Amino acid sequence: MAIKILPRVTKFIFLITLILLVIGLLLPQQYQIQKSITIHAPQSNITPLLSDFTKWPSWSPWQKVDPSIVFTLGEPSAGVGAHQFWQSSWGFGEMTITNISGAKINFNILFNEEHIVTGEVSFSPQASGSLVTCTLFGEVTTPILGGYLALFSQYILQNTLTLGLNNLKTAAQLQTIPQSEKVDDDSNSPSKN
Repeated sequence: MAIKILPRVTKFIFLITLILLVIGLLLPQQYQIQKSITIHAPQSNITPLLSDFTKWPSWSPWQKVDPSIVFTLGEPSAGVGAHQFWQSSWGFGEMTITNISGAKINFNILFNEEHIVTGEVSFSPQASGSLVTCTLFGEVTTPILGGYLALFSQYILQNTLTLGLNNLKTAAQLQTIPQSEKVDDDSNSPSKN
């Protein structure tokens, strides 16, 4: 009885594998993500947080998403040509700032030497601050599995981008609070006599 079932199971597994391969070949290997947030701070407080990799620890979401990640800064670490590398249990990558103009910052990212992302952060002045929009264009060049990896990457990056923009908002707005409004722990704490 088991011997008669074995050819059917083998054919079924082969058929499922073939279907998954065909779907993988048909899935697009490219994706686009765009997220925006209004930050109640001037662009002059936001741009340095993005264009200087030494300031990324104050807002970057990656340590929370992947605690194993370790960043290494290149030279220069700020401005056009700024470069950083990372290594984690998920792989490795690098990011380079390619352009900074009055209203935008452009960058390139390479994940595991097979997943390419180009990105842009743009700024639009608002009455109460700045509208910050981040757009990512990604392509996974892995044969056959590229479409599946593009879907997975899009899902992960959408959530990470939302978290990063929220963190950026907090960091930039904290810099905008006037010194007179910041809480002074010494003046608010009970006096020690």
